[in-house]
Amino acid sequence: MEAAAVARPTRGRRILVRVILGLATVLLVVAIFAIWANRQLLNPDNWASTSTRLLVNARVRAALSNYLVAQLYQNVDVSGEIASALPPRLKPLAGPLSGALRNAAIEAAQRTLSTAQVQAVWRAANRAAAQTLVAIVEGGKGPVATNNGKVTLDLRSAINSLSSQLGLPSIGDQLPPAAGELLILDSKEIKLVQKGGNALRSLALALTIIVPLLFVLAMVLAAGRRRTILMDIGFMFILAGVLVLLGRVLLIHGIVNSLVRVEANKPAAGDVVSIATTELKEIADACIVVGIPFVLAAWFAGPMKWAVAGRRLIAPFMREHPAWAFGTVTIVMALIFIWQPIPATGTLAGVIVFLVLAFLGTEVLRQQVIRESSPGGASSGGTPSAPASAA
Repeated sequence: MEAAAVARPTRGRRILVRVILGLATVLLVVAIFAIWANRQLLNPDNWASTSTRLLVNARVRAALSNYLVAQLYQNVDVSGEIASALPPRLKPLAGPLSGALRNAAIEAAQRTLSTAQVQAVWRAANRAAAQTLVAIVEGGKGPVATNNGKVTLDLRSAINSLSSQLGLPSIGDQLPPAAGELLILDSKEIKLVQKGGNALRSLALALTIIVPLLFVLAMVLAAGRRRTILMDIGFMFILAGVLVLLGRVLLIHGIVNSLVRVEANKPAAGDVVSIATTELKEIADACIVVGIPFVLAAWFAGPMKWAVAGRRLIAPFMREHPAWAFGTVTIVMALIFIWQPIPATGTLAGVIVFLVLAFLGTEVLRQQVIRESSPGGASSGGTPSAPASAA
């Protein structure tokens, strides 16, 4: 009677398990966005790497080139500089030459932005802006105090490098304070960013603990149906990943359509948001990749004809050569780590977690096939034991 009670949980408990799974899935989606935002916005190294990838994009580089040339022409008397280098009779040509030089300057800017020197300057400027943002979130003033309470991306070094490429004098020290600076954060928004940044960090940490605990709780409450719940958890991971990928598409279109008014700038803006959310896509992909083995493991442990046949086929190997079984799993996992289908498989923590899960799953499967291949077990013509069906 007790075994039957375990195998058939009450209706109320089944509903509770479903509610827990639904809540965990919603929180998993939120966790993915929170983890991405925490890594992308509050990690200067990550943002510096992302910003470097931006310069590799042709449309982003073209838009930035137009901006740098516009800043150069607004703050340097290009016509005057050309006139000073021409003989008196040719000085009237300075104006037309200045206009013609503008198109050449845009092409030169794109070439300049492709050089390792300027990309290093761009990377350093983005890292400095990100470090300032982190300092604000952590409650310190840092560089903000010297920048009138604003967080900006300083591109004056890039403008100065472009000026040198065009044969114009070095103007870095002559530019007004606001020239070549892209405003990221205004002083009015600092308090909001402090609260939001701290909340974001806390949320990312809390959800990475709460979500796994909710899935474990569902497994504990689902005594007698744990194989089914294991498959459901796998599907929940896949569903969360798919929802985040769809949300990313909507996020890209929403940001571009709401913030970019000039139609010609929308493709470049879309590329910027797409590149900035690359890590979000990677985390979502990781959820899908993690969910698939859960589904396959639950299916293979189930009563389906092919699954039973598969377990019967590997039973002698799993029972008589456990070292070979674990060795095979180790080789497969090593190939996965070399392949690195998701970023987590390339980190030490990820390698440890996936190895532990793989070995644990292998041992659970080994114990199941041993039970089923024993006298009275499923593979010998008997009815599958309760522990096997609940695995």
